[in-house]
Amino acid sequence: MKKILLIIILTTMVAGCSSTTKDVKNTPEKATTNTQIKDQSQTTSTEGQPEAENTDQGVVKDTTSKGDSSVLKNIDESKSQFEKGYYDYEGTINKNIAIQMSIYKSDKDKELVGTYFYEKQRKEIKLKGKSGGTNIILYEYDGTGKNTAIFQGTMKTVDKIEGTWRSVDNKISYPFTLSLKSNIVADEYGKRYAVALNTKSDQDVEEFASKIKNYIVNDNKEQLAEQIKYPINSKIDGKVVKIENKDYFIENYDKIINPNYKSAISSAFTKYLFVNYKGIMFGQNEYNMWINEITPTDGKAQLMITAINN
Repeated sequence: MKKILLIIILTTMVAGCSSTTKDVKNTPEKATTNTQIKDQSQTTSTEGQPEAENTDQGVVKDTTSKGDSSVLKNIDESKSQFEKGYYDYEGTINKNIAIQMSIYKSDKDKELVGTYFYEKQRKEIKLKGKSGGTNIILYEYDGTGKNTAIFQGTMKTVDKIEGTWRSVDNKISYPFTLSLKSNIVADEYGKRYAVALNTKSDQDVEEFASKIKNYIVNDNKEQLAEQIKYPINSKIDGKVVKIENKDYFIENYDKIINPNYKSAISSAFTKYLFVNYKGIMFGQNEYNMWINEITPTDGKAQLMITAINN
């Protein structure tokens, strides 16, 4: 009888221990409530640029939603309205955030590539996408390669694109509008200015434009005078005058770089410059200058100002 009772007691103790262990292993972790999650995608930067949530570790993730998948399936890239070259746009997000965009279509690759920037920040953001018929979709990526937002739009022609910009988590959504500024034929992406250059790169051109802009903003007339290919024609007191050398340019600097001209160059963008076989234009509307690659007598090619339209 004692043996039977001992067996029953031991069996009960073993069953109790087994039950306790099972309960511990299946206890769920404490759930995270919505109030504990900081919604970074609802914040905006000091410049007004919408910011997407940044939680990645530098890995490009597949964030394509069902809606995006449907659009991508319906895009027939063989019917793209874009031809080979750069398409430069200006427009807005949310009707009040000004942007500049440049997208490129090659005759080999079906995808569109490019960049855009917010005018107040002027920091390029990479783009990649597709177009076909009246549809276009562009994914933007941050410096780590993470998809942060999506432009999804429609167009009757490439002259105007309208649609919705939204963060990848769908927490922010704004309308956008883009209007075509210029179309530049280029054989290769990253060689926008090749038609006007022999040895210099796109980066060289845009760095030169930035340097010139800085000279004009700060009225560094002597440094600016060194960047001009003489003789050069420009207006002084409303009349076109041939400026033979840098001394004459410095002497008449305030009349050549007049307030209207200085204002236009000071606010001009140094990216997405217009180019043709005659050279590269930097400036705005009628106030501009032309840049070319010049090889002087010493044989070292350099970028120089070859026209001043003031």
